[in-house]
Amino acid sequence: MRRVRRALLLVVTSPPFVGALLVLALAWRAGARGTDERDLGGEGRARAMASFIEARYAGEIKRVTVAIGASAIGIGVALGLVAAALVWARAPRVRRGPLGRAVESLAVVAALHALEQAWGMARAPQLYAATYYEGGGAGRALQVVITDVLGPGGVVALGLGAAFLYARGSWLRGLVSRARARLGPARAMAFAGVSAVVALGLLAARAAGGPKPAEAQEPPGAPRASAPASAPKRSPKAGARPNVLVLAADSLRADRLEPRTAPRLSALADASVTFERAYVSLPRTFSSWVTILTGRHAHHHGIRSMFPRWEDRAKDFDALPARLGKAGYKTAVVSDYAGDIFGRIDLGFGVVDTPGFDFRELVRQRALERETPLLPVLHSGLGRQLFPVLREINSAADPFILAEDAKRAIRAASRGGSPFFVTVFFSTAHFPYAAPAPYYAKYTDPRYRGRFKYHKPIGLGQEAPPDAEDVAQIRGLYDGAVRAIDDAAGSILDELERSGLADDTVVVVTADHGEALWENGHGQGHGDHLFGDEGTHVPLVVYDPRSRAPHRERAIVRDVDIAPTLYELTGVPAPADLDGRSLGAAFAGTPLPSAIAVGETELWFTEDIPGLTPSQRLPYPGIMALTELDGQHGDEIVLRKSVTALTTVARHRMARDERYKLVYVPTRAAPVFVLFDTLTDPAETRDVAALHPAEVTRLKSDLFAWALKDKDMMLQGGYLVPREGRGP
Repeated sequence: MRRVRRALLLVVTSPPFVGALLVLALAWRAGARGTDERDLGGEGRARAMASFIEARYAGEIKRVTVAIGASAIGIGVALGLVAAALVWARAPRVRRGPLGRAVESLAVVAALHALEQAWGMARAPQLYAATYYEGGGAGRALQVVITDVLGPGGVVALGLGAAFLYARGSWLRGLVSRARARLGPARAMAFAGVSAVVALGLLAARAAGGPKPAEAQEPPGAPRASAPASAPKRSPKAGARPNVLVLAADSLRADRLEPRTAPRLSALADASVTFERAYVSLPRTFSSWVTILTGRHAHHHGIRSMFPRWEDRAKDFDALPARLGKAGYKTAVVSDYAGDIFGRIDLGFGVVDTPGFDFRELVRQRALERETPLLPVLHSGLGRQLFPVLREINSAADPFILAEDAKRAIRAASRGGSPFFVTVFFSTAHFPYAAPAPYYAKYTDPRYRGRFKYHKPIGLGQEAPPDAEDVAQIRGLYDGAVRAIDDAAGSILDELERSGLADDTVVVVTADHGEALWENGHGQGHGDHLFGDEGTHVPLVVYDPRSRAPHRERAIVRDVDIAPTLYELTGVPAPADLDGRSLGAAFAGTPLPSAIAVGETELWFTEDIPGLTPSQRLPYPGIMALTELDGQHGDEIVLRKSVTALTTVARHRMARDERYKLVYVPTRAAPVFVLFDTLTDPAETRDVAALHPAEVTRLKSDLFAWALKDKDMMLQGGYLVPREGRGP
């Protein structure tokens, strides 16, 4: 019995056991934190939501809690094994008592876990900001030191140095003794003091200087802005259908596809046909992607919000991926959190490697994103295999992890000799603009210590408006996110070259919509209004290895034109009912005829909309009151039927040509038509409708002709309303 007790005591005081207990305790403590009230619109809503989740998803909460506990134990055991090796290396022949062994095990494991946390924080500070930086005090100071002074490399160096000094403690003591014997106690102490002052001075200098300026700081492996785009090295296979690779980024503005923020993709544009005036017709992710991949406007394909009902999603969309698949293409889509829409609708992709989106996934996500003690390990390719819902966390949208997924998808799709159609959709440029290190700091002021240092959390309109310093910081965060995507996309292009696929692959660079960043009073975000081009103007670059005439096309093109163009470039027959036109003539250098770009807004998530005055909108409640759970179809969050008519009537709509842009604004008093002369007023700040009534009449005719192609809409009292409605 004594042997059993001794063996048991040896186990429970061992570093692996102590490590498992420590990390499990830390995970439990982290999981006990409440939901961030900003994400739910205030304390009352947070409490109500917590009660609802506990009542409806108790079983799911138990399952995810068990999985988190198992992960914590696994991570703790792994740390404990490393700690055991260090303890043994420090004193391999020393036998300690149970208490001493337990204390030393706890100390070493705690130090290793702290280093692991620091490394994770230095790599992806946004994941830890709510716990450390936003709490102020010592937590904020600690995170700033880790991110701005040490960085990932500094944390690794600190850890290796500490491990060496600990494991070789007896050697260090001998070195000190020899120094004292040779130099004498006074000189040895003076030498040690000078060394410490120098080391602290170097750290202080780095802390004061912060990250290198944007102009000088280059992320590892980043290409030079002047690097030429990949050019064909041989002729494509005669008669073979080309592969198609779509590189898209959420919220990517057209003006950011330039050498400062996107050197790789802008260099590719120089070797491509670049459509400089490409516009989306509904600047929100779900609707826009269905428009891009079907070549039809939203009122024809039926997906008009981020929360479509099951009956709107469960139909044959006759989309581009489906047609290419039937023609022998291998098709795949790869994305992180913004790409959850692809799992909610069947557009014909053979492989859908994206996160899911329903209320159960939100429950899992909430549980995991609080687990900062585990995130250094879970925020990885392995972690996403264990917990796929991690891909749904918006602060964890690392474009380099996604790029590796994309490369695997391309390799799989290219096996067997069939052509492929692969879509890669990056989320990092979508708010909260959470790029990994060093990108989040590349274009920002290192002295900034405001609330948006690492990212811009989403607060459903509850946060105070940003000041000028905040706006500059957020724009810098956005630019860093674009640069991170550019380098990640560049690694995919490099993979095409290495694998010999570049000369047989059409590459398309585009976005689902742009992003307003407080320019000209237009607020921040996308899809809420149509004032300014920031939300609707997107990049559109098509690199065709068979084309030898790269140039920039100035004619207006639309999102509905992308699918017809790819049908022509691949030789696959297109449906007869498309709303768009092929842009194929541009690849032969033929000027494109003029076109009218049209569009509409989507749902307003909050009652106060940046960039809109109350008089410029028909009011309705925030997103919590507009949506409900569809328990019959996987707990999807869907738009309530009762609000569909009101939210449709309230939409702003636009029509624009090369010079003039008309915006239709339904208000309580009457519909208002605002006209901008984008030639003389590109910022769209002056309404010139009274000066150009003929242009208003012309574009109003185009706008209504487009809107009334929706068989469910009609004009009533000057308003566009659903046929069953009676107007505002």
